[in-house]
Amino acid sequence: MPYSGILERWDKFLLTIDNRFHEQLTQAATVLPSLLDLQEFNTQPFGTAWQGIESQMKELIAKIDDTWYEKVSPAFDEIKDKEEEAICEADGDLEAYHAKFYPMYYAALEKGRALQHHLEKALKKYQVDTFAEAARKLTTRASQILAGNFCCSQCKAPLPVQQQFYRSYYQVCDYCQIVNTFEPGTIARNVEHFALHPLAEEAALEEYFRYWDMEYRFRSQRDDEPQEISGEELMTVFKVFAEKYLKARISIIPDYQQQYEKDLAAKIEHVKKYVINA
Repeated sequence: MPYSGILERWDKFLLTIDNRFHEQLTQAATVLPSLLDLQEFNTQPFGTAWQGIESQMKELIAKIDDTWYEKVSPAFDEIKDKEEEAICEADGDLEAYHAKFYPMYYAALEKGRALQHHLEKALKKYQVDTFAEAARKLTTRASQILAGNFCCSQCKAPLPVQQQFYRSYYQVCDYCQIVNTFEPGTIARNVEHFALHPLAEEAALEEYFRYWDMEYRFRSQRDDEPQEISGEELMTVFKVFAEKYLKARISIIPDYQQQYEKDLAAKIEHVKKYVINA
């Protein structure tokens, strides 16, 4: 079979990418989870470290597509052109040749894309799991801070502190009626800016991956074949994820209830514009 060498090299390359991906992810797992503790809950070094890891992993995954179009597909085409020429010179059946060639070609292409999808999904799961664990540590520390004493600046009477509210706010003293400003501090503020999103993502991760897999199949559909997944079906699955994600945010910071409908509409519109109607 003239294409066996190409297929063998492609399989070997994909296996190398898969192994290297998991090796690098294992290395990241030995450093990143403890970084928040080492930096005394400063989230910036944690985020910077993740950006470096994510960039490196995405570059590795991108090699699958790059290698296919730069090396593998041209190698297929080179042999195909020669065989087509020979078939035409022999007055052979070109249609029968194509009936064998293209299923093999697209099966090899799909094998690469399936691995790419699998690795992107594994990277996303690692990101959510790692950030959610860091977010829980941060939230626990913030709760300890908010459980501390907050006294009136005028009469020193104790003032109640709102739980699950991580922004500054005004608090009137019941004793002297002076208006005090409560400042939660950087760690508590970062519950909203750093911890909220990954905790909500973790709560809705199963629904997100259900959408992720369906979106992959939706985008993979070819125009010359029957459509197995409609835009309406994809939107239904996405909406289940979006609702669970947004409600998970509300469970952490109830103040987000006020913008629930607006946030849901924005997420739905984004998918309509950039996925379904793209």
